[in-house]
Amino acid sequence: MKSIQLKIVILLGALLLTFSSFNFAQKKPRVVPKPKVETSQVQERNVRAELNFLASDAMQGRGSFSPFEWIAAQYIASQLEQFGVEPAGEKDADGNVTYLQTVDVAGRNFLQSSTLKAGEISLEQGKDFGVFQLSTDKLSGETQTLKFGEQPKAGAFVLVIPAEDEKLDTFFENIDKFFAAGAKAVFIGETKEIREHWADLQSNKISLSKRAGNIFVVSKDALSKLAEGTKVEFTGEFAEPQKQHTWNAVGKITGSDAKLSPEIILLSAHSDHLGVRPNAEGDDKIFNGADDDASGCVAVLELARVLSSGAKPKRTIYFAFFGSEEAGGNGATYFVNNLAFPKEKLVANLEFEMIGRPDAKVKPGELWLTGYDRSNLGAELAKRGAKLVADPHPEENFFQRSDNFTLARQGIIAHTVSSYGLHNDYHHASDEVKLVDFGHLTRAVNSMVKPVRWLVNTDFKPSWNEGKKP
Repeated sequence: MKSIQLKIVILLGALLLTFSSFNFAQKKPRVVPKPKVETSQVQERNVRAELNFLASDAMQGRGSFSPFEWIAAQYIASQLEQFGVEPAGEKDADGNVTYLQTVDVAGRNFLQSSTLKAGEISLEQGKDFGVFQLSTDKLSGETQTLKFGEQPKAGAFVLVIPAEDEKLDTFFENIDKFFAAGAKAVFIGETKEIREHWADLQSNKISLSKRAGNIFVVSKDALSKLAEGTKVEFTGEFAEPQKQHTWNAVGKITGSDAKLSPEIILLSAHSDHLGVRPNAEGDDKIFNGADDDASGCVAVLELARVLSSGAKPKRTIYFAFFGSEEAGGNGATYFVNNLAFPKEKLVANLEFEMIGRPDAKVKPGELWLTGYDRSNLGAELAKRGAKLVADPHPEENFFQRSDNFTLARQGIIAHTVSSYGLHNDYHHASDEVKLVDFGHLTRAVNSMVKPVRWLVNTDFKPSWNEGKKP
């Protein structure tokens, strides 16, 4: 035992002597900075990892104003920090800039229940009719069946019976004309699209709108009870307003060029979706929003990853992930109204929405830009390698249906990049990760790297085309 202990002591002494002589013999080691390798390739494994989290059941559909929307913003913030993107949100209690913006949203008094009488017959909300827009809680008048373009009587409840395949979004300009002419309400007869989204219409939370007029959708079975000249009475019961919050995740890369760095390029997406809808058809009540818009969030995250590596861009880049787009664009509205820089320095905004699957209406690998003909931005990006073409679905009015429009209405050149092929999973519980084409999504983001690099390193300033400014 003693001989073993002696051997151990000798061995330890030898080791100490070795380390001691090494330390004295060596000069202070020179730290060689590891070269920053520029990343130019978006990796599918990263795309999968990010989208699998954002669109998982654990996120409960990232509903607007919900804790899960907040978690999504926190996750995105952590990714931006990991990539080395600078925080560009609000300050915390210690005065440190964070990646989040907390947005107070004025509480709304949502419709709890309603009664609608057609003559002596009571119609049931959810079964016979759905409320689309309300500007008052009490209404009465007589029905008048009209076609778009015809003149209503003052105070009329206009009944419109559209063609089976007409799109709801195409109605509103004509409906506004009815209200401008003195109509009190408009009942829209059931169409194929309304029937497909009936559950969504019933589960939507309705509050009093600042827009003029009252809009209802009516089932085919109820149409016969709303014949010409029927006296109609509506009463709505509203809950007390509740305080709400939404959250933006915002980061930036400060430009390196003294002349160009004050100019801003904004890359954005919206992080919320529809949450959990108890009234949805089928067993699945979680609206995961994998394509809408986890795919867009992943696109902006991966562009942040790539653009934060290598040489700094000449212009400053902001990355914004807007909250509560689905509830009225609250996050984007707050962002544009509380800019940390002069608005005129915001050169362009590219929103990314629904690029998780290819669109059969364009060539393989192509993406489309909403409002392509409204400015010269899309054409210039296409010259630099962007596989961007004009929106093949102009009848859908997509330019006005994303957060880009919130900025465009304030004069900022803002468009949305997409490849949405009008799939049937839009705003349904079936918009899940398993349906995302990860090869397409990865290639789509990669195809935008080079043209975006050009945009953030050039002095080119896009402009609205003649007569196309919103």
